Amino acid sequence: MRILHLAKYYWPRSGGMARVVQDLAEGMGTLGHHVEVVAVERFLDRYQGPKSAIRVTRAFSFGAIGAELAPGYLRAAWRSADIIHVHHPHALADIASMLSWGRTPLVVTQHADNPHAIQRPLARFVLRRARAIVVPSRAHIAMCYELEGLEQKVRVIPFGIDTSRWEVVPQPPPGNPPRALFIGPIERWKGLDILLRALELVPDLLLDVVGSGPEMNRLRTLSQALAVQDRVRWFGEYPDEDLPRRMADADFLVLPSTTVDEKFGIVVLEAMAAARPVITTAVPSGVREVNVPEKTGLEVPIRDVNALAQAMRRLAGNAALREQLGRAGYDRVNECFTRARMADAHLALYGTFVAQEGK
Repeated sequence: MRILHLAKYYWPRSGGMARVVQDLAEGMGTLGHHVEVVAVERFLDRYQGPKSAIRVTRAFSFGAIGAELAPGYLRAAWRSADIIHVHHPHALADIASMLSWGRTPLVVTQHADNPHAIQRPLARFVLRRARAIVVPSRAHIAMCYELEGLEQKVRVIPFGIDTSRWEVVPQPPPGNPPRALFIGPIERWKGLDILLRALELVPDLLLDVVGSGPEMNRLRTLSQALAVQDRVRWFGEYPDEDLPRRMADADFLVLPSTTVDEKFGIVVLEAMAAARPVITTAVPSGVREVNVPEKTGLEVPIRDVNALAQAMRRLAGNAALREQLGRAGYDRVNECFTRARMADAHLALYGTFVAQEGK
């Protein structure tokens, strides 16, 4: 099968959507399908060569004003395919799919709604044209307003990851002080300020922060004001392929998000695949369909500093509980959230539409 993915970014660009597109494309390529990806590339992107046999075409972008200014994207997307798969939100991909081969079946993954009101009518047009709309969780159906009235087209296929890169992550050496880990963009909705305030209440706990973003300076100042700066290591933006090194130092992962901007939490899957327990917040999103409280990790109320501190204290002081939750998380990922499982489910969906076209 010839499959064309129209994405915004691709490896080595960090971010949940980019990782999903990579795992989906490479998973299909591994199964012998002809897979092409069209993505945007900026000047500072650190592309160092192909990571797999799939074909990736990158259209240079001069920046973004609501949408990426990448004039070569539409030309690059003009490919013959059996299936076109658009990853929302991305206005350029919407335009490209409209201009592409008229009868080619179209599938859309609704990662999130388009944040720019002027582009939403175009996104809705593409969603109406699509044969199917894929979301990674049941919560997405309620969270994504652009899906209103199109629910009959929606298929829930959970995201999956390449578990092999996390199976080799060793546990931290015994006897070291307990260490928590945060990975993600340093944005306000990520709740890192809540995490720092909770850290103040757990004096024996260390914290690694991996990521960068507009809140970095404010949060580093906050760590100094809370007198926890000596217990926090700030790594900034970290190469995706090196993240297992940071996971190896950690006893557990914390995702203290405060809004449904945290749609799914790929990093939660990665921590679980590395047999690390997770602490998440009760945001009504796909995160709650990944972490099972008291089985694979702990869940705390949103913005509750004391509850988060209590949960971190509980994991930091109980190695047996960490091992129990971590093992259950590892099993859950390998049962429900693998790259192969995600690819197989998409290919089965594609197959129904390709068969219909062949009649």
